[in-house]
Amino acid sequence: MILDASGSMWGQIEGENKIVIARRVLKELVGGLADDAEVGLVAYGHRREGDCQDVETVVPLARLDRAALGGVIDGLNPKGKTPITRAVEQAIEVVRGRGRPATVILVSDGLETCGGDPCAAVKAARQAGVDFIMHVVGFDVGEVDVAQLECAAQAGGGLYRSARSAGELAGALEQAVALPADEPPGTLSVKVIADGALQDATVNATVAGSGEQAAGGRTYASPETNPRVLPLADGTYDVTVKAVGMKGEVERRFAGIEIRGGDRRELVVDFSSGELAIGVTKNGGTLSDASVRVLFAGSGRQAAAGRTYASANTNPKVFRLTAGDYDVVVRSVEIAGKPEQRFEGLTVEPGGRLERSHEFTSGKLAVKVVEGEELVDAVVRVVDAASGKAIAQGRTYTAANSNPKRFEVPPGRYRLEARAVGLEGRPSRRLEVTVETGGEVEHLVDFAGGG
Repeated sequence: MILDASGSMWGQIEGENKIVIARRVLKELVGGLADDAEVGLVAYGHRREGDCQDVETVVPLARLDRAALGGVIDGLNPKGKTPITRAVEQAIEVVRGRGRPATVILVSDGLETCGGDPCAAVKAARQAGVDFIMHVVGFDVGEVDVAQLECAAQAGGGLYRSARSAGELAGALEQAVALPADEPPGTLSVKVIADGALQDATVNATVAGSGEQAAGGRTYASPETNPRVLPLADGTYDVTVKAVGMKGEVERRFAGIEIRGGDRRELVVDFSSGELAIGVTKNGGTLSDASVRVLFAGSGRQAAAGRTYASANTNPKVFRLTAGDYDVVVRSVEIAGKPEQRFEGLTVEPGGRLERSHEFTSGKLAVKVVEGEELVDAVVRVVDAASGKAIAQGRTYTAANSNPKRFEVPPGRYRLEARAVGLEGRPSRRLEVTVETGGEVEHLVDFAGGG
């Protein structure tokens, strides 16, 4: 076993230092091992700050002595750097001459900080014939790119597990110990591609029926981890593959995959994409700003969203989506009442481009509110005459740049309602107006003479 005792292990999870959690979980794990188990421990970063040579076999590989091993674990105090590669190489040397298969488990809360490549080290040892399986547990590694750790696990024929709590750390270690080194497990190989290239994706395998986590990881867009090869005990699994950094139908599910007698099962998942271009104009071809929502066809779930704006740089709005069927809702940003247009059942083909356009119609309405020669602050409502629904509202204030109050509305008949602000006892003024496509209408409301 390899334990990270670098300075970052003094970090906390829910108020408890990570090294304290790791000590407790490791001792509990050791307590459950068989009496005749052979166990050794390599630690790094536990003696000196800033020293990339600080790697030590603190417990030589030998028949289990729980008390002695527990005492050594309790004595590890984080100080230094994270020379993972040197620690891995040292652990491999410990098991090299053992004469039978071994399991190496690395627990680390961070990445290599001394310039090494743990994946390459594991790969070289396996190619040289060293008989071991390597499992890696990323313990509260945060949001960093753990490709090097996942690659090391895959190169070692083992699991990569992420743990963010004491319980998850214990579960990950128990799972690693349960996979015997002398009985190679079955494997599930998942290759993920998109548009003719390797595609980054997460892969998660759970036990069918119970949903218990069995194995998982990321493919990244690297041939070292894509296909992602997961070791699995005999059983039936449900597998979920989710593309990273793509939009559209980015998740694929595979149910009831059976692993029997050391089988190697292979999946190739293709997330190839196409383009969906939505153009929006108004009143004879003028580019118009609108929001665009792309939904999974028939479901109402959103796949992507954006705006066209009134610029040739962004209108049409182009979405790159995984191949599939989509509905689109286009809603005007510029026109009061936010009129919308729906397109349903649009099919995006791999490598293709599907274009749709919509033209809204509108007219302009200006309402000037005065009392004689003086501008009047008023609240103006624009009410659709047919439905009785207010589609716009605003205030004129008493400034020339806001009075008249201007609205852009769909063509139709409207009732204007103006209510003066600060003129006590003045009844609201109402009048009917008609707005034509592309037209401009200005109305004067005068509280001095009855409007």
